[in-house]
Amino acid sequence: MVVIASNLSTFASGILLSWTSPVLPRLNTINDNNPFGRAVTPSEQSLISSLLPLGASFGPIFAGLLTDRIGRKKTLLYFTGITLLASFTTLIFTTSIEVYYVARFIAGIGAGNCFVVIPIYLAEISEAGIRGTVTSLFTTSLVTGSLFSYVMGPFVSLTTFNVMCAIFPALFILTFPFCPETPHYLISKNSIRKAHLLLSKLRNKTTENVEVEFKLIKDNVESDMKNKASVSVIVTSSRYRKAFFICLGLFTIQQFSGICAVLFYTADIFKASGSFINPNLSAIIIGTVQLIASLLTPIFVDKLGRKVLLLISASGMFLSELPLGLYYYLKENHHDVSFIGWLPISCLISYIITYIWGFGAVSWIMMGELFSAEVKAIASTMLTSYCWFLSFIVTSLFLNLLNLIGTAGVLWLFTACCFLAIFFTIFCIFETAGKTFQEIQDMLSK
Repeated sequence: MVVIASNLSTFASGILLSWTSPVLPRLNTINDNNPFGRAVTPSEQSLISSLLPLGASFGPIFAGLLTDRIGRKKTLLYFTGITLLASFTTLIFTTSIEVYYVARFIAGIGAGNCFVVIPIYLAEISEAGIRGTVTSLFTTSLVTGSLFSYVMGPFVSLTTFNVMCAIFPALFILTFPFCPETPHYLISKNSIRKAHLLLSKLRNKTTENVEVEFKLIKDNVESDMKNKASVSVIVTSSRYRKAFFICLGLFTIQQFSGICAVLFYTADIFKASGSFINPNLSAIIIGTVQLIASLLTPIFVDKLGRKVLLLISASGMFLSELPLGLYYYLKENHHDVSFIGWLPISCLISYIITYIWGFGAVSWIMMGELFSAEVKAIASTMLTSYCWFLSFIVTSLFLNLLNLIGTAGVLWLFTACCFLAIFFTIFCIFETAGKTFQEIQDMLSK
């Protein structure tokens, strides 16, 4: 129940990632579902989309400042649950485009905070043997929320859709207060006995039967508190600089492969393709593929290794976006593309699968593996903010680039990034699967 209640916030964050796909087509025209009474301009569409990742780039900063001060639980309630509920509630009632901007920015703060704190919370309440399974539910909840937008958004009124979206953060706020804080946080605040009792309750065992695990947690927390480092350590230490460079490369490729543009504008992309498949149905198919791919990812991550998956991912995304760009090039130059109307959906399915299996999942996994405990918190905060800020850049420029160089040109820019990713993976990535944290640090020191 704790895992389900906490991941309600993740589900709501997932809704936000694809919320614009069913919403923007309605705002593009004058209709009963348009709260503004007029069609929004391309620049307004761009702001509605991009202010979410801009807000999300600030979310990890709040998480970094508050998670160890007021606890994981309060940070999630105040800066994810309340912010997401406030955003969706505002979107239900407002008829002002400026208020829409504010609501999307606030929602971004909540989502960005969720991306940092929920994995920490789930990892700290889980037993070692099931920790991977429990934390993987974060991704599953996220893509399920994204699928919810694709499935429900096009078929109900805009007001009804936002009401439905608001239900999930509301349920989170109602249920999560009954969930416990983590033993790690309680130990850090010297509530030793309370942490011991909580661990026994979480494991459904007596305090005597969790003594060994509790001592290990206590020693780790105390060691981390003694060895906490500042940003300067990342700059002065060669191994941390190398780790930081690798993660910067992974997240740069992740975002400039075009993932947020695809998720935010899925329906519009299919509508522009002129494919015989309904744009809303195409979006639902993409969301379903995304969910299935995320469920299969844990099977491949350890069996194939990080580097192999990244190579498959970079090559797969390159081979998916290249023909998709060619399709749009032919269409934009008035060639008959009716005989390959199946190509856009096929290419995007291939792109989503290879993205999730590689750069979508492995980037976050390697961020957790490359840094030792003393710098992991500060490095993760900086890198997560960087990732969201790049998402803001891509989504804010996407529509302008479409007008400037066409859909084919934009897709080929993404394709070029994926091509470079192949060489980045070959020459800059080393295998971390099956390695201990100490072995990884030794490899970074070479």
